Amino acid sequence: MKALIIGLGQAGGKIADLFIKEDRKSPVPHTFEAIAINTAIADLLSLKHIPKDNRLLIGETFVKGHGVGTNNKLAAEIARREIDIILGKIAKMDISTIDAFILIAGLGGGTGSGSIPVVASKLKEIYDEPVFAIGILPAKSEGSLFAYNAARSLLSLLRSCDAIILVDNDAFIRPGENLRDAYERINIEIVKRVSFLCRAGEIRNREMIGEKVIDASDIFNTLRTNSSYASLATIGYAAEKIKSRGFLSKLFKKNDYNVGRASRILSVAKRSVMGKLLIPCDYRSAEKALMLFLGPPEELDRVGIERARSWLEESLNTKEVRAGDYPQPGVKQVACVTLLSNIRKIPRIEELLKIARETKERLTKEEKTVNIYEEFRRYDIEEL
Repeated sequence: MKALIIGLGQAGGKIADLFIKEDRKSPVPHTFEAIAINTAIADLLSLKHIPKDNRLLIGETFVKGHGVGTNNKLAAEIARREIDIILGKIAKMDISTIDAFILIAGLGGGTGSGSIPVVASKLKEIYDEPVFAIGILPAKSEGSLFAYNAARSLLSLLRSCDAIILVDNDAFIRPGENLRDAYERINIEIVKRVSFLCRAGEIRNREMIGEKVIDASDIFNTLRTNSSYASLATIGYAAEKIKSRGFLSKLFKKNDYNVGRASRILSVAKRSVMGKLLIPCDYRSAEKALMLFLGPPEELDRVGIERARSWLEESLNTKEVRAGDYPQPGVKQVACVTLLSNIRKIPRIEELLKIARETKERLTKEEKTVNIYEEFRRYDIEEL
């Protein structure tokens, strides 16, 4: 699946930049092109891999290139006012070659949080290609204002795109870890998982063509929902190193070896779902899924893949589980990437909405207090 990545705000721009860095290392044809959009010129200048012509500064007349801070209302207003400039930048890319748009933003901050629903909505209005979003939820330590921004942004985004792949920073942060180091590690996880899914159908080498290829239509059908709201999705990943076996061991224990391969496939499949998802959730509440198995061709056992698919179908109580393989000659591990969509039980979202309601009530009270003081200022103290 070829995609145009649009990174909005600081977090979105960094992740988009990493997508291009990793994509250009890949032996397969380029899968991604990227644009970075920001209200802060310093964030755009810090990017290393997105070409300068593909970086767009917006809101100069409002914030003079200094960013909007955490004011996502202002960011949304800037995006609405300058949407034609944004669309003009996107139109200069070769849209005819892409299969989908992928918008990325941190949902707790300002620029990305406010602008991503605006841009997503307009792209859906103009283009036929699906519009997906990767939304990064703030860590709890970032405070209630970030949670409030994230909840508002997410509610708007649900009406503006086809699917949202959610990422919870808290799920990956280690105790005592520096947030900057944690975010860099989280970004690598996002890029790795999404890149595997997108590259699987873009193979030009015969040795890398699987028995069941996962392509763009499989991803679209997994993420698609019949609702007017976007599907909420997440991605899991697990890998297991392959222990080398001697020639005689393989020769005399061939059947045992085949059983071992099938068991390994099922094991990594289960761990990809029940282990570290991009956002913790009840995986059994997903309505659709897609499993992609990666590794040396001889290790991608079809019996094991079918067992894994059947296990997930039973776990989700659905027939909409797709499974395919992505041969990688020469690698020393077997891995599984699992895409879960239409997820109904995500505790972090419920928690965010609760914090957002409480924050809104507090901000409303503070606003009313300010208004009362403004009323007092209208009168001379002697009159009171």
